[in-house]
Order: sequence, then C-alpha cells, then structure tokens
Amino acid sequence: MEALELILFLLAAVVASSILDNLLPRLSLPLVQIVLGALIALLVHTPLESGLDPELLLILFIAPLHFNESRHADSGALWANRWGIASLSVGLVFAIILSLGFTLHALLPAIPLAAALALGAAMGSTDAVAVMELSKDFKFGRRHETLLTGEAFFNDVTGTVVFQCAIAVAVSGSFSLVHAGEEFALDLFGGLLGGLVMGMLAWGLLEFIRRLGIDNPTLHVTLELLLPFLIYLLAEQLHIGSVIAVVVAGMMMSVLPHRQTSQTARQRLQSRSVWDTISFMLNGVIFVILGMQLPRVLTPATDGGLGNPLVLMGLMALLTLLLEAVRFAWVLGMDVAHHRQQRRAGKNPGPFLTRGELRGALAMALAGPKGGITLSLMLTVPLALTTVDGFPVREALVSVASGMILLTLLLANFAVPALVPHKHVVQKTRQRVDAEARLLMEVIEWVQRDAPMTGVVTEVAPANVAAAGAPPVGALAADAAGDAVERAAQAAVADGATPNAGRFAADEPATVIVMKRYADQLEELMPHASPECAAQAREVVAHCGALYESIDQLAEEVAALAQDGGDGEEGDDSPWPDPSRLTAHFRMLRETYDAVEDVQAQALVRELEVIKRMRKAGELSPDRAKALRNDVYIQQMALD
Repeated sequence: MEALELILFLLAAVVASSILDNLLPRLSLPLVQIVLGALIALLVHTPLESGLDPELLLILFIAPLHFNESRHADSGALWANRWGIASLSVGLVFAIILSLGFTLHALLPAIPLAAALALGAAMGSTDAVAVMELSKDFKFGRRHETLLTGEAFFNDVTGTVVFQCAIAVAVSGSFSLVHAGEEFALDLFGGLLGGLVMGMLAWGLLEFIRRLGIDNPTLHVTLELLLPFLIYLLAEQLHIGSVIAVVVAGMMMSVLPHRQTSQTARQRLQSRSVWDTISFMLNGVIFVILGMQLPRVLTPATDGGLGNPLVLMGLMALLTLLLEAVRFAWVLGMDVAHHRQQRRAGKNPGPFLTRGELRGALAMALAGPKGGITLSLMLTVPLALTTVDGFPVREALVSVASGMILLTLLLANFAVPALVPHKHVVQKTRQRVDAEARLLMEVIEWVQRDAPMTGVVTEVAPANVAAAGAPPVGALAADAAGDAVERAAQAAVADGATPNAGRFAADEPATVIVMKRYADQLEELMPHASPECAAQAREVVAHCGALYESIDQLAEEVAALAQDGGDGEEGDDSPWPDPSRLTAHFRMLRETYDAVEDVQAQALVRELEVIKRMRKAGELSPDRAKALRNDVYIQQMALD
C-alpha cells in the first residue's frame, strides 16, 4: 500500500508541477518538480526516506529516457562534432575531477584525497534530462546544442569509471592504472560496440515481425518500450557500458532503413505519442524523487553535524563556482580551436570573441547541471567511509554533492535565460508570425469559397448551387433558416436541382464552425503580428465571430423547446414539447456536426496547398513549412 501511495504522490506532483510551470514562467519545470519533491519529503512519510536504490534509478529512468532521446538525436551532427564531444566527455571530466578533488581536499583535509576525487568524478556527469529540457527551451546555437547533447549522452562513462576507482582507493588504499584503463576501455568501447550490435538485432527483430504480417502498432510500441530495459540489463551482464549501449542502440535503430507503409506511419505516430507521455512522466518523477532525497542528505549539513553550516554552504558555493569556471574555460578553449580550424579550412568564421560568443560559451558552461546520475553515484559511497578519524566522510560527500546539484540547477534556471534567447521568443519573429497569419486568413477565405462545394449533407448539387449564384457563406450562416438559404435553394431548384432547403441549411453552420477554428488560431497570433497584419486579422476574426454567434440560435431553439409546454395541440396540457419537433431539431444538429469533419477535411487540403505556395514564394522557411505540414497530417489522421 505504501508503494501505491508513493506512486500516486509522484504522479500528482508531476501533474501539479506542469500546472505550476505555466503559472511561474521564471522557474524551470525541473526546479519546480524538485521543490515539490522536497515538500513531499518534509510533509509526508514515504518509503524513500530510507534511501534510493541507485541501480533502480539508472535502469528505470535513465535508460528509457536516453533511449528515446537518442532515437531522435541528429546522428549526423553528433558524428560531425565527435571530437568536440570526446573532448567534453573525457578531457573536461578529468579537468573537473582534478580541480574539484584537490580543492576539496585542500579546504577540508579531513576528507581523503581519493574520496575528494570521487566527488569530482560524480560531478563530472551532467544530467541528461535537465540538459534536454534546456536544449528544447533555449537557443544555444546548432554546434553548442549538439555538443551539449553528445556530452550528456557519453560523459557519464568517464565519471563513473573514475568514481569507482577513486572509491576503491579510498577504501582499500591500492590503485591499479592498468585495471582502471581496462575498465574505462571496456565501458566505453564495449558499450559502443555492444550498442551497435544490439541496435541492429532490435531493428532486425522488429522488421522480422513486420515481414510475418504482424503490423499491429500496439505490439510494436510495446516492444519499443521494452527494448531499453532489455539492452541495459544485457549490457550489465556483459560488463560493458550500459547507458552508452542504450544510447548507441537507439541511434542505430534510427539510422537503419524502415518500411514506409500506412501501418508503419500509424505505428510511428502512436509510438511518438506514447513516448512523449512516458518521457513527460519519467522526467517529472526523476526530479521529484531528487527533490525528495535532498532534505535527507542535506540534513547533516544544516543541523551542524558536519561543522559550521555556513562554512559548509560556503564550501558548496565555492566548489560550484569552480566547477562552472572550469567548464567555461574549457568551452571557450574549444570555441577558439573551432574558430582557428574554420579559418585554416578557408572559411570566413567572422570576428571572434564577440560579446555574443562569450555569452554563448558561458551559457553552454552553465547549461550542464548535475542531477540524478550524480546523486545515484554518491549514494553508492560505501559505509566503510562513514568515518575517517572521527569525521563523517560519507555524509559530508553526499551533502556537498547534493548542495552542488541544487546550485547548478539554480544557475541553469536563472542564468541561462539571461544569456541566450528562449526558442519560443526566437521563433515568434514578426516576419514569421505575419506569414502564418496570412496563411490562416487565406485558409479561412478558401473555406468560405468552398462552402457550396463541401455540402455533403445537402442533396443540392454543388455545381448547380454555384451556377445559380448562391449567396456568400456569411449570408448563409447569418440566416441559416431564412431568406438567404431559401433564395439559394429556389435558384438551385430552378436550375434543375432537387428542393431540400432544410438539409442545405444544415451544412452552412459546419462551414462557420471550421472558419471559427482557424479564427481562434489567428487571434492567438495577433499580439505578435505587425500592426498592418494585426489589423487585417482583427477584421477576419470579428467577421468569423459574428458568423459563429449567428449559429448559436440553433442551440437556443432546442433549449427553448425543452421548456416550451404550450406548443402542442389545443387542449393538450402536457408539459413536454412535441417529440417530432425535438427529433427534427436534434437531427439537424447532428447533421451539422457530422458535416464539420467534411468541411475540415477540405480545409486541411487547402491549407497544404497554401503552405506549399508560401514555401515556394519564400514566405515560409523550409523547417517551418515542414512543421506546419506535419501538423496538418496529424489533423488529417485524427479525422480518419
């Protein structure tokens, strides 16, 4: 029962954090989740108070999240920046280990040097989940963003191997460089090779199942969900780098060819929806759990059990600043080398060390916060290091690491937004907003023009209606049961069509409903558009709003009928309206909303045509046009 309550608390905290994230825009979602986790730990007794199994954290959260991110990572960009990623994943980690280790030992001699180096090794691993969240929200530049992603995928190998070696030295007092080198090579290269092989085997299994004629999307998505756990466990049995094996397997599966059929398209759409939901939940849960651990591991530092709390907190702040300074210096050095390489290659990289480039380098340095992997490593510090000469080394290491995790997350939350622009702000340029507003206005115009031809509910031939000079959709919608519809129907009948004015009227509200949907999207863009475009958009939105208000009378009439008891035959004292009238009106409403899908389908076709034309005219960028087309495709599939 306690486990069930814990799961419910975690899920509730994730949902609450998503709501609070919209109410508190200055706080990043991971930070909100950590705060909620800390509040839960302080107010509610949970099974996690006794500690967290680090291995469970890695397999249950890190493995599936890394697998999903790696499947959507740009493999070509990662390969093009392979040496930069290797520099961050190996060279920078060793620089952090040495700088933090020797500094901590010098400032707090009670902590052995080997144990201090172990702390530096744990701090060398960035939190991939937090990095991905930052990469999605902020514009670092293509190269820096690729380097951050690659670093998050691969740098935990170096930190983990050095951490294990440092702990072994701290406990036993012996160290073998050969053994450490073997462990590192087996983790890194074994994980790379094992991931390639297991990725190919997983791809082959899925293709084999498809060739057997089993194209059930649910089955394939379920297998995808199982794969990261199976790959991680198999890598553990082979004693190779488990996390790297999962990452490389995901990349391998993404680059291998896949059959292009309607079933595989549905499977990919369903897979993305499922993975998006699972990633959202796992991302949230891991930060909530991290927050639940912080009060427990920080208690010794705050209650004076490790000495003066202010001194210890000052030590945490100093080590955090040192960590970020080393990262900044390393990133800046890499940018200098990249600039010189571009110049030697005959390219013109432009001026260097400008204010913008320095801000970008500093933002990248601060965008490597520590998190779940760091805490899980520190929680594996053996109890043999509980006290050394009477000093609680283990508690000190875990407390210092936890404080640094919190500080790096705070820096990423408040400093990074001040250094680089938010992607949402960058994307909402006035030129792009104007183009999308024009797109929506043109689609609305096409929907209105197509009104006589989308009448699947009506039995009046569309060609006859058009030839008869049917009134514009505004008139039809504004007076759906009145003179405008009657004139159109009579004109069509005069031209040889079958009279059915009532059924013709049922289609026009459907047209107005679809126009209103596009008008709502247009209204959201108006605050960001240019004054001229916004003025045009306001006219269109007002026009669609007036049409939409006119069709509300259908619902009002039905509501009035439900309260009208005096419309029956004379002498009939029944409080209920005539059932035949209710049936007719409800049938009309049903036909109207059945027609909405047909009008929407035609509108989406028109939207694709407009997107294509605007892309050719250069009004929409290729990436934005592709994103808009994908949105249309999803809506078309939803209509099916």
